[in-house]
Amino acid sequence: MNAHAKHTRALKAETRRLFVEAVDSLHQAGTGDVVFGGMVDGGAVDVEAVAGAGKGLLSSLIVSTGRGLGGRALTEGTPQLTRDYEVDPLITHHYDEEVLGEGIRVLVAVPTLHGGEVTGMVYCGHRTDYDAAAPQTGDLVRRVRQLSVDLARLGYRREPQPVPVAERLYPDLDSSGREALRHTYAELRAIRSGILDEETREKLTVVETRLADILSGHNPDDFQTPVPAVRLSPRETDILSHVALGWSNARIAETLSLRESTVKSYLNTAMVKLSARTRHEAVSIARSSNVLP
Repeated sequence: MNAHAKHTRALKAETRRLFVEAVDSLHQAGTGDVVFGGMVDGGAVDVEAVAGAGKGLLSSLIVSTGRGLGGRALTEGTPQLTRDYEVDPLITHHYDEEVLGEGIRVLVAVPTLHGGEVTGMVYCGHRTDYDAAAPQTGDLVRRVRQLSVDLARLGYRREPQPVPVAERLYPDLDSSGREALRHTYAELRAIRSGILDEETREKLTVVETRLADILSGHNPDDFQTPVPAVRLSPRETDILSHVALGWSNARIAETLSLRESTVKSYLNTAMVKLSARTRHEAVSIARSSNVLP
């Protein structure tokens, strides 16, 4: 066995160990009655860690893209939840035998992410109703976010690609000026989110893009606008742009006319996508990934 094959084998063994530990920990903490998961291999989730199951139906499950709840999470790269698995019309029911065979009513699928790509999936199944299961979802997302970070440290790292050095548009822009522009950028995002007229929204988008170019020193005449390495939803970007200003969730919620719990939910999802452990790390990764200016 050559060195590369040995490294690959060791990496797979270590990722499996991390999934087994995470699944067992979630189950022991009462986060789910049945917890299972595994890495993505060949475009499908290969379940290899299971806790709390009684019939062994889940231990060899392979979930394909677009199939079932996990398949949807695999496609969209975001956590997915069904309140009543058996009758949910929005998911395919390719895995009913395995899921319903364990008596699961509520199912949550949370992907592990690295660089915006899904690397694995963790499922939490509940045999109770949604009201009893709902309080556990926040802890699940937080734990899977940490698992994403741990998996990334193993070796799921891409070599940094050389980026063309663009002419800086505003070399004399000092740190206080950049911070003022970041405040302006966040204010525009907040204003834009409350406008229904599409033409006005498009005009504001042009101004936001121009501000992002100024903040990054990017010259659109010489280089195309960099493609973000991670894709966040508009609302996730709105919230991160305000987190970058050091604002609390309560202040962000008031500014964007949202509930504080909604802000936390969007922020958690953004952190999962960015494989970030803290809100400040999320801002740093978002800027380096061209998601935030």
